[in-house]
Amino acid sequence: MNWSTKRKLTYGLSLVFAILAISFYTFRDNIFPAPTCFDKKQNSYESGVDCGGTCLLMCKQDVIPLTVKWSRALPVSPNTYDIVAMISNKNINNASRALTYLFTVYDKNGQIITTTTGSTVAPINGDFPIIKQNIKMDKMPKEVITQLFDGLHYKVTEKPTSPTVRQVNTRYEAGDIPRVFSSIINTKRVTISNLPVRAVLYDMYDNAFAVGETVIPFLDKEQMKDISFTWGMTFKQSPTRINIYPIFDPFEAVK
Repeated sequence: MNWSTKRKLTYGLSLVFAILAISFYTFRDNIFPAPTCFDKKQNSYESGVDCGGTCLLMCKQDVIPLTVKWSRALPVSPNTYDIVAMISNKNINNASRALTYLFTVYDKNGQIITTTTGSTVAPINGDFPIIKQNIKMDKMPKEVITQLFDGLHYKVTEKPTSPTVRQVNTRYEAGDIPRVFSSIINTKRVTISNLPVRAVLYDMYDNAFAVGETVIPFLDKEQMKDISFTWGMTFKQSPTRINIYPIFDPFEAVK
C-alpha cells in the first residue's frame, strides 16, 4: 500500500468516525434517554420504580397509613343522625388527592342499618373528622365501622410548622338554638375557595356529642373570616371542649 492510498484511507476513516460521532451526539437522548419519573424503571435518585427521590409520587413504604381513631352516630332528631369518624394522619409532607370512605352502621343485633360513602380532602399531620349529616335510620344505631380507601400519595408544599389556614377565637353560645363561633385565618398570599370547616363538641367524659360543618366560599390572601355553626335542638349539656378543623387541601399550598 503506497503513501497516497494510506492517506486516502486515513481521511476516509476519519470522516466515518466524525459522522458516527456527530450522529451519536445528535441521537444520544434516543439511544440513552435521560431518567424520568415515568419510565417504569428505578433510576436516578428514585427510592422505587418512578417514586421517591426527585419524583413527586411517594413510594408506598414511605407513606404512613391513615387510621380511624373512633366512629359514632350522633342523634340530631328522631330517626336522624350525624355520622362522624376521627381520622389520624401522621404524614407531614405528602397526601393523596382524595380519601374515599365507607360508613357501615349496625344495630344491637349486628345487622346493617345503612351504609353511606363519600370522599374528602385529608389534611396533613394531625387528626381530622369525616362527617355525614342528617342520615335517616329506622333503627337505633349501636356501632359504626369506618373503612378508608386512600389513593396514591404525592409530595406537597404545605408545612405543618407554617400552616396555610389557622383557627382562632372559638366560643360557645347556649340556648334553644346552640351556636359555636370561630374565626379562620388565611396566613399566606394565596386565595382559597370552598374551604370546608368542621366542628366537634365533646362532653365532660371527652365523648363527642355533636358535630357541624360549614364551607367558606372564598378566603382571600391573608384574610380572616368569622364563621358559625348552629344546631336545631337544645343540648342537654354545654361542651367542655370544642375542636374546629379547617379541611385545607395541602395541594393548594404555596412555597
